[in-house]
Amino acid sequence: MPGPLHDVMRIRRPQPTRLEGFVDASFAFAVTLVVISIGHVPASVEEMLTALHGVPTFAVCFLLISRIWLSHREWSRCYDLEDSTGVSLSLLLVFIVLFYVYPLRMLFAQMFLGFSGGGLSDGSVKQLVTVEELRAAYLVFGLGFAAISTVFVLLFRHALHHADAIGLARAERAYTRMKIGIWITQAALALASIALACCLPALVLAAPGLGAGIFAAPGLVYATNIFFGRMWRARCRRTIAALPTGQA
Repeated sequence: MPGPLHDVMRIRRPQPTRLEGFVDASFAFAVTLVVISIGHVPASVEEMLTALHGVPTFAVCFLLISRIWLSHREWSRCYDLEDSTGVSLSLLLVFIVLFYVYPLRMLFAQMFLGFSGGGLSDGSVKQLVTVEELRAAYLVFGLGFAAISTVFVLLFRHALHHADAIGLARAERAYTRMKIGIWITQAALALASIALACCLPALVLAAPGLGAGIFAAPGLVYATNIFFGRMWRARCRRTIAALPTGQA
């Protein structure tokens, strides 16, 4: 199949609407919450240098929030569905993202804090010292990620339900099904991470020899999304390539 996979989608709404403007502003505010989470603007060079230690955490959080925003932007532009269901799901997504910012930053700040021995920490978070604290952080993060994934599943299923009304071509329908599969997979990975997090105390007792690696297990589950994403995209390419000429 020539060209990037997303090129099969036709832009049906080139200009943003008031809903998109509100969603964009909300995501910008979510990014701002990540930036200012050190609590204040640095008042000295020393504070500024300390704050810069948190750049890796901000970079990862910015990347993930941007990817969620881009997914909603793609949905809005390609399907042009601003009915009551589309509006409600979009507002629900904004609500979840604004809540999701805090566990998102907490977990990645803890990750860089642990990897660097404190060198990549701006001092805005305290190191988690008990298994129960770590489990709670994983649970909140997993629930937020699962909720975001579920909203996107519903958004793309809503678009597929109105495929005839908005004139989706067969290739566009295959692409939409791929997006549904990707977000279902991500929701499933979040639930798997939650399950592992719930088992952390038992795992620590059962396998003490694994050391610190056992504490990262619920987070490492999300890394498998790279494999599943490629699998769904390869399947979509095969489906589109198999369509008769002129019907894609």
